[in-house]
Amino acid sequence: MVGEMMLRLCARRILPRRWSSTTPQPQAVPVHACYLARTIDVSKFQEHFNMRTQTFERDSVMLTINTNERRGHVVVFNYGAVVFVNVPHPLRDWCLDAFAPFCGDTIPSGFQPVEDYKIEEGKEIGFDSVKLPQLDGHNLAVIATVLAQSVALDHYAAKTDAMLEAFTRLNSSVERTGVFSALEKRSLFRLVALNNTLFTDVIAKIGILERSNTAWKYLQYADVWEGLQDEFEIRDRFWKIEFKLNLIQQNSKFFLEVL
Repeated sequence: MVGEMMLRLCARRILPRRWSSTTPQPQAVPVHACYLARTIDVSKFQEHFNMRTQTFERDSVMLTINTNERRGHVVVFNYGAVVFVNVPHPLRDWCLDAFAPFCGDTIPSGFQPVEDYKIEEGKEIGFDSVKLPQLDGHNLAVIATVLAQSVALDHYAAKTDAMLEAFTRLNSSVERTGVFSALEKRSLFRLVALNNTLFTDVIAKIGILERSNTAWKYLQYADVWEGLQDEFEIRDRFWKIEFKLNLIQQNSKFFLEVL
């Protein structure tokens, strides 16, 4: 109850401060991304916490949490990803528990894809950190979006590999026996439905093929967007998933025609 009251009071639509010589900043701002569930109902989430916020970036909302030690930010995406910026570990765990009622198809703890990153002062994009001349709300939007996409892709890549493995077993069985059993027919129909669902989720919900709203509106943030997309290999990972899904789709279509 105390934690929820604190979050109600601290969750506001506040953008991060810029780097400043007069405002002390941590040497490195930790960023932690987690793919929590297939969906998070952002509208009910906002209503529950009595927040008057507008869309942050692609159907998401940002909370700013002030503690005695630091100012942190939590970005919640409706496709199931949550990104913590400068939020201590115990508070992250509490937030994840508090978000659970708004999640659909929650991924069990321990199986949730995660990504850790850092924001530092400077001008360089690297594998484990991004160095920026200033940290503001637009940079935060870009960074949060890319990391959210990254953990979501990890989840869907694992699901696609599991589907491909299941389809390979099905294919081997039919090759060996020459017929479909009743169980194999149900497995095939399930694979076709799941394949279509994954296509919809990856392309429509996560928005891999779309540029960040911030990068479209403000060209000065486009380099950060493109640099992070390349660093996390977002498009390459998406193409690999798409190739596997297309492979399953084409072979499933052949089997359905045979049936």
